[in-house]
Amino acid sequence: MSEQPQATVREIDGQLVLVDPVAVSVITAVEKQNCRKTMEAQIDRVEHFKRRMTELKKSPNDVVIVLLNVDDIHGGPVAEHLMPNTDWQPFRDNGEIPFARGLADRKGICEIVCSIDKQAGEELNGIFEPAVVVMDHGVVGVFPA
Repeated sequence: MSEQPQATVREIDGQLVLVDPVAVSVITAVEKQNCRKTMEAQIDRVEHFKRRMTELKKSPNDVVIVLLNVDDIHGGPVAEHLMPNTDWQPFRDNGEIPFARGLADRKGICEIVCSIDKQAGEELNGIFEPAVVVMDHGVVGVFPA
C-alpha cells in the first residue's frame, strides 16, 4: 500500500505552485498564536472593554471584544462594516498598524467568524465569559478575555 504525497506541485495560471495542506496547517497554528500575542499587546484595551461591558450592563451573550487589524484580509472588511469611512491612514503614517477595537454584537461577529473559520466559530461558541475575537495575520483567533 503506497501513500499519496501530501504536498504536490500544480500549474495554476502558468505558474508552478506548491500545494501542501500540512504546511498550511502549521502556518495557521503559528498565526493563531500570533493573534494571542496581538491580544496580549493590547491587554489594556481588553480590560477597558471588559469594564465597559459591565458599565453598559452587556452580557457576554450579547457582545464580544474585537481587535481587528484594519490591513488584514479579514479584519479590514469587518472594521469597515463596524466603523465605516474611518480614516486609518494617520496611523499608518505614524508607523503604526491600525486596529479597530471595541465591543461588537456577538451574534453578528460569530456568524462572520464561522464563515471564515468554522473551528474558531466553535471555539467562540464555547466561551461563556467575555470573549475576544482577534483578526490579524490572515487568521481569526478567539480567546477568553
